[in-house]
Amino acid sequence: MSILLTPMHFRRGLQIGLICCGLLFVQNAALAQEPPAFSIPHVDSAPDIDGEVNSAEWAQATRVMLDTEFSPTEGTPARVQTEAFIMEDGEALYVAFIAQDPNPEAIRAFYRDRDGIGGTDFSGIALDTFDDKARAFIFLVSPLGVQYDAINDDLTGNEDSSWNALWESEGQITDTGYMVEIAIPFKQLRFPSGDQEKVWGISFIRDYPRDRRYRFSNSNISENVSCFVCQFERASGFANVEPGRNIEVIPTVTSTGQRVRPNPALDSWGDTQQDTEAGVDIRWGINQDNYLNATLNPDFSQVEADSAQLDINNTFSLYFPEKRTFFLDGADYFNTNMNIVHTRNIADPEYGVKLTGKTGNHSYGFMQANDTSTSFLIPNNESSSVANLFNTESDVSVLRYRQDVLDRSSIGAVITHREGGDYSNTVTGVDGKLRLSDSDVINAQFLRSQSEYPLAIQTRYGQDDSLSDNTMLLEYRRNDGRWDVWAERVDYGKDFRADMGFINRVDYDRNTLRVGHTWRYATGSFFDNIRVALDWDNTHDQDGLELEEEFEMFLEMRGPYQSRLDGLVGGSKTYYNGVYFDEQFNQLSLSIRPVRDLYARMTVRVEDIVDFANTRLGQSKRYTPNINYQFGRHLQLDLEHTYQTFDVDGGRLFTANLTELRSTYQFSTRSFLRLILQYGDTERDQSLYIRPVQSRYKDLTTQLLYSYKLSAQTLFFVGYSDAGYQNDSLNSIETNSRTVFAKFSYAWQP
Repeated sequence: MSILLTPMHFRRGLQIGLICCGLLFVQNAALAQEPPAFSIPHVDSAPDIDGEVNSAEWAQATRVMLDTEFSPTEGTPARVQTEAFIMEDGEALYVAFIAQDPNPEAIRAFYRDRDGIGGTDFSGIALDTFDDKARAFIFLVSPLGVQYDAINDDLTGNEDSSWNALWESEGQITDTGYMVEIAIPFKQLRFPSGDQEKVWGISFIRDYPRDRRYRFSNSNISENVSCFVCQFERASGFANVEPGRNIEVIPTVTSTGQRVRPNPALDSWGDTQQDTEAGVDIRWGINQDNYLNATLNPDFSQVEADSAQLDINNTFSLYFPEKRTFFLDGADYFNTNMNIVHTRNIADPEYGVKLTGKTGNHSYGFMQANDTSTSFLIPNNESSSVANLFNTESDVSVLRYRQDVLDRSSIGAVITHREGGDYSNTVTGVDGKLRLSDSDVINAQFLRSQSEYPLAIQTRYGQDDSLSDNTMLLEYRRNDGRWDVWAERVDYGKDFRADMGFINRVDYDRNTLRVGHTWRYATGSFFDNIRVALDWDNTHDQDGLELEEEFEMFLEMRGPYQSRLDGLVGGSKTYYNGVYFDEQFNQLSLSIRPVRDLYARMTVRVEDIVDFANTRLGQSKRYTPNINYQFGRHLQLDLEHTYQTFDVDGGRLFTANLTELRSTYQFSTRSFLRLILQYGDTERDQSLYIRPVQSRYKDLTTQLLYSYKLSAQTLFFVGYSDAGYQNDSLNSIETNSRTVFAKFSYAWQP
């Protein structure tokens, strides 16, 4: 399929491209690299990863002190002593920590599932293995050996903890603090190939949460610099590291049994539908630069329920993150400033293949998959809908390329394509990032889409058969530790579609300007910092009609007991369905961790806002309390509730309640039993609605899940879930589905 570009489109794309390239090449030449701060020795024998840092085993390791506090008070001496040790044996990188603590009983350590170290003590390492100051692998461990791994991408500013590697760690609490040992196989990392000595960026990190969340490192991570990875110290070594065999084969077996009755008032229970499937994922490190992922008949079933979201008086589709293994590995290679690659859109594939890599200054990613269930967003400037092409299989292709240029800047290109039957959608684009200084960054992106929709979509959603349009983003960000500035212009064409992404609003252009100032206080002050910011944005549709002009003031305060207060006051002139409304909103959120076992948060939002169902102004009040309590080291309770009322002239339009309870008993770092309850209750006054609605709707979902994880990919799940609802036809909540499920996967490394 070809993409039709008019001369105007060429000129517009060329202008954006010239902006990206021109800005890059007016920058001064890249600054000379700092020499390595330390070297990483090669040893002949590996230490036992048992959580006990034996002096004989670590005698040849390089010793590094984490002697600098970078949060909450930047650049001051660390208030407790932490020693890090690092070495390698050609097969793995070994890291150890001896973390001193004057009061070991105050150490915050609990048995949690993988990545569940929030609010606890931990130590770990971040590795910029390409020394490109763009992305880093992060490995953190709690005093009880709970693992956290993630990829930090300075292009987007995101830390993606959904990435999982296969590595070893153990920890133990001692009379003087705690110790941690880590072994990271080189085949789990990506770095330049070759036998020559290599230089990596490395940062050792320790979190010490007490009355404040104190953070220490071997180098100062400054708020004056608008990137994280670029502030790592550099270390030399790895001259003898060979790529070696890097193959993982992960067979998976899933089995489900389900009974349903769609309408409990009329239907009886159907027969149990049983389904057992086998699939396999393959991960091959062709070399240290390039990785190939492939999957056949994959199990993409999601074991654990998504977090509940209140979906009332909302016209745009809700966002849910990706959680599936095949798509997560190397996902950062497809990132752009705009979310045009959201792989959760691939609902039910039969196969997938993905190649990701980095050679020198060039990084690239290619993905090909099919989808037996084709769905995508149909957006406009006031709402979005999810369209489904039932019984239509589509093929999906994604290509991403990025080149690092000058000093921590980049240029890139992206293509996404989805096609099935008489449906297709293609997005092509270029982007650039220019780092003017440590504090100043400019991002730019231009996208062009071409779409063909079948008659069913044209009829149901009022779409033309053929659509094409452009989208553009240009933004400037500055953060020098005191002042932060954000200026952005986005322009989404009316007929722009990104069916492989999550862009749920089009047909608008918006200018935004935000200016903030942060006051930082010395150690011992009541507040750590206070930030005040002013924000203005103005939005028009593509015909020039003003959709919104909004003013906001933000207040952020951080203080004792890890407390945080966030305030928002604002107002806007908002256009909806042919009418202008004067909206006004106020929000206050307070979170605190007064003791080791308790975290609490309360958010209150009071606003005059549009009643989208009836095109009028209403008064909304929303309260969202959240409590997380740890009973000893093993049992955790997380309870969140949302209560919202909405009043209009004539009375109360609706009252909505949403409750989610997650209770987990963690037997060890490898196994847990979890109960999830999600309950919703919405009551409406039918006389106040233009169109018919249910006066009462309740729903209840229950899930009981047992998990055993030998590693991130070798695991076993078994569970039960049911769901039910109540409406005007039912006197109580009636169950309409019951499911029993099991899943087993094994990571085999030949």
